[in-house]
Amino acid sequence: MRIAVDIMSGDNSPEKLINGVLRAAADFGVEIALIGDKAVVEQYSDEAKGIYPFPSEGVVTMEDDALAAIKEKENSSMGHGINLMKSGEADAFVSPGNTGALLSAASIKLRRVKGIRRAAIGTVVPLDKPFIMVDAGANIDVLPENLCQFGYMGSLYAEKVLGVDKPRVALLCNGTERTKGLPVTKAAYELLETAGLNFIGNVESRELPFGCCDVLVCDGFTGNIALKLIEGMGKFMSNTINGIFRRNLLTKLAYLPCRRNIKALKKRMDAREAGGAPLLGVAKPVIKAHGNSDDVCIYNAIRQAKVYTEAGIISEFEKKFGRSDTDGTQNGVSSAD
Repeated sequence: MRIAVDIMSGDNSPEKLINGVLRAAADFGVEIALIGDKAVVEQYSDEAKGIYPFPSEGVVTMEDDALAAIKEKENSSMGHGINLMKSGEADAFVSPGNTGALLSAASIKLRRVKGIRRAAIGTVVPLDKPFIMVDAGANIDVLPENLCQFGYMGSLYAEKVLGVDKPRVALLCNGTERTKGLPVTKAAYELLETAGLNFIGNVESRELPFGCCDVLVCDGFTGNIALKLIEGMGKFMSNTINGIFRRNLLTKLAYLPCRRNIKALKKRMDAREAGGAPLLGVAKPVIKAHGNSDDVCIYNAIRQAKVYTEAGIISEFEKKFGRSDTDGTQNGVSSAD
């Protein structure tokens, strides 16, 4: 398997990512198509270790307009990675770059699975019992039908990748009653209720840390806010625990017998351990890594790319959502989109 990795588009320098890339190639037994400035990628070229340089020109910045970036920065690290996927030179693509640009480029050039109207970011949230959040930031404005499809995609992912039997699907809302929420949420509730999923209704954000569901359905705006709040609380808890045990000599001694469990807890709460999130619905495996990715995060994003590709989720989507071109859609896009 060859995984293309964009090491230029994130907030951090390529040097902060490269150790994670090298470790991933060794640990996961994959080839890496290393995409970036020629002077950077060629110094890490090592065919014996499965590292192949693919020089690019320019970077899609976080401020770039999504559609403009696709047209004007064809040879950028992100654009080059998408083109490698399109030509079949790579089996999966990992990028920490501009979410909108990555989603647009993947949807336009790699296409969506037929029948899927919106691709979405599916992020596994590593709390006490992990669950997948769909959508975690791709779609600000959604239709009830989109949320229903997010439920299907998340359910298939939870079943095939997380190993959950009959995943519990829930809708993120400001109350558990079916009458709560915005009009789009209320309409989505009715669709999900009759969709044949194991739909358990609305859940409130305060219930998320306690294993209330296996699949959380929401629009990308709400999901991204919820996700970043969870990440921030993880850092807050980690810093608070450190402060407690560093207070004086007695607390430092008290730390010793429980340090193993505390380290395990910190690792579980570390957002970098999730690595990246697949663009569910895109016809080829594309992983969105965190914009602030470091070596740990990019290492886990490559792991995520390998797992997602090997799980065959995209073929499962094709079986579930596939439509003929005669039903009013073209590659999953209707005239209403």
